[in-house]
Amino acid sequence: MYCTKKILDDLTWVGADDRRLACFEGVYGVPNGVSYNSYLLLDEKTVLFDTVDKAVSRTFFENVAHTLGGRKLDYLFIHHMEPDHAATIEDLVLRYPDAKIVCNDKIRTLLGQFFDYDMSERIVTVKEGDTLSTGRHNFTFVMAPMVHWPEVMMSYDLTDKILFTADAFGTFGALNGHMFADEVDFMHDWLDEARRYYTNIVGKYGPQVQAVLKKAATLDIAYVCPLHGFVWRSHFGDFLEKYLQWSSYTPETKGVLLAYASVYGHTENAANILAAKLVDRGIAVKMYDTSVTPSSYILSDAFKYSHLVFASTTYNAGVFVTMENLLNDIAHHNLSNRKVALVENGSWAPTSGSLMHDILAKLPGTQFISEPVTVKSSLKADSLENLDALATAIAMDVRPVLPTFDGDLAVAKPLIVEDNAFFKFTYGVEVLTTRVDGRDYGCIINTAGQVSASQPRKVTISCIKKNHTCDMVAKARKFNISILTEDAPFKLFQRFGFQSGRDVDKFADVDYSDRMANGIRYVPEYTNAVLSCEVIESFDLDTQMLFIANVVEAKVLSNGPSCTYAYYHAHIKPKKAPNADQPEGWVCTVCGYFYEGHELPKDFTCPLCKHGPEAFQYVPAVIHEKKKGFLCKVCGHFEPYDGDKLPDDYVCPICHHGTEEMEPAVQ
Repeated sequence: MYCTKKILDDLTWVGADDRRLACFEGVYGVPNGVSYNSYLLLDEKTVLFDTVDKAVSRTFFENVAHTLGGRKLDYLFIHHMEPDHAATIEDLVLRYPDAKIVCNDKIRTLLGQFFDYDMSERIVTVKEGDTLSTGRHNFTFVMAPMVHWPEVMMSYDLTDKILFTADAFGTFGALNGHMFADEVDFMHDWLDEARRYYTNIVGKYGPQVQAVLKKAATLDIAYVCPLHGFVWRSHFGDFLEKYLQWSSYTPETKGVLLAYASVYGHTENAANILAAKLVDRGIAVKMYDTSVTPSSYILSDAFKYSHLVFASTTYNAGVFVTMENLLNDIAHHNLSNRKVALVENGSWAPTSGSLMHDILAKLPGTQFISEPVTVKSSLKADSLENLDALATAIAMDVRPVLPTFDGDLAVAKPLIVEDNAFFKFTYGVEVLTTRVDGRDYGCIINTAGQVSASQPRKVTISCIKKNHTCDMVAKARKFNISILTEDAPFKLFQRFGFQSGRDVDKFADVDYSDRMANGIRYVPEYTNAVLSCEVIESFDLDTQMLFIANVVEAKVLSNGPSCTYAYYHAHIKPKKAPNADQPEGWVCTVCGYFYEGHELPKDFTCPLCKHGPEAFQYVPAVIHEKKKGFLCKVCGHFEPYDGDKLPDDYVCPICHHGTEEMEPAVQ
């Protein structure tokens, strides 16, 4: 019996969950199973996006047949040829003889390698930027080599703004009836498995992922459909930010991952004591026994934490086997830019410290904190002192300034007002609207608040004087406040916050015309409540106008949680694209590997796809000169400026905020 899920009216998930798989790719444990995603579009032409693993083929074919409802299949888009997504391609094309296969040249080659059935007459090859229409939908194609095979590509639906991302943005775990990431608490319950999926499957290819993220940054994305895990339709920026961190090898957490390998407990004892000393110094610690926990979990947290500590006994004159496997796995995945400390143990010839050092020293940006601490058989007073010193060195590096107390409360110290302290207030975000001379005005504010619960209830707002809406509120003496919810899209902020009512009608082209009894429009979408207010007093606060008003009408529109100013910046405002600087070098045309340097050695072999110099193409350096200036905290506009302070009358050309919203920056 079929089991499908609707994504949009004409797009259906036809994949399947697999909870009986013990090891994904024969290596990575998947205790919560895995999903194999395939999607079917019912346009004028029907399109199937990828197939599934042979383990779930029966459910898959029932899903496809049911969703087609008797229609023929016109196209199969193949994004990735790994068998967990491609094993059933041959069966599919035999069942649907009219289907054309849309893929790139590398996928075409792999089809011939995986299958005996000749599909060449049915293949439509595409390359970067090509387009294909299926009726209402129009697609373009994005090549994504080594994310995580050389042939990988993505499809982008220009009509509904859907990006089909192959293995990118996937996660381990069966979907369990959910389809969308917002139907679960993804960042709390699923992020660890998403990180483990990324770091183990794709983690080695950070530069290639960064290259694809740069391409994705140019697309207007409303939906993300990966081949494993959930579909994203909101707050994708949260997950994208994690990919930016992981692919640039930037730690998520300031803290310590401590992994140890112990035979009889003495090395474990040293690790426990070191962990306790670190915690006493206020440092977060995550510990693993390498003999108990599979390396895929430890590798994932190695990407997460800023500082790594490895403690191992010496075994057969080498590193204990489970620790050696872990360190080689970390090295194989090219983890970069970590601070590392080592603890070794041995009874007659402690050598594990130097051997661990040799493995990790090859990784880019690795820095070692002090010399390895040596334990001979079991801890003694001298090695305990060394552990104490190591704990202090690590803590000082994680958090450079430790708390101190000079014992004299009467010492006079200068009072400092830090601007960032004010960002800790939990401001809400609202759309302020008013009406003057038959025209509607509106802007984004984050300053509304109730000041009196007595009748009539009173609220205050402050509005930047340079905003045209501020002048209109002062003239109309009445306004509405639409309280925005967390699902408000960025385009709403662009409409009401990044343009001026002096120049445009902000309500042009909206599909609503709702008004309160006062005749003023409000925003009924992405809003949980609206208040109508009449100004009773106003005060000039230099750059702002403060309005005190009576609430004359109020109604609840939804139960959605209110969007705070902090939530807007963390989850709604788009994240910055990766740095576009590119050193001089050579790029592999097969897999995208980049070799930095003016000349490519004649005997060079690509470390990823094993092709020789003939597969490499020269790429000149592209270095963007860093400019000093100021960054708008509201809209992200960068204003190049050499001085230490912008002119007092400066106004952001995008969102029209003044110097109070600009902070020094270099780009």
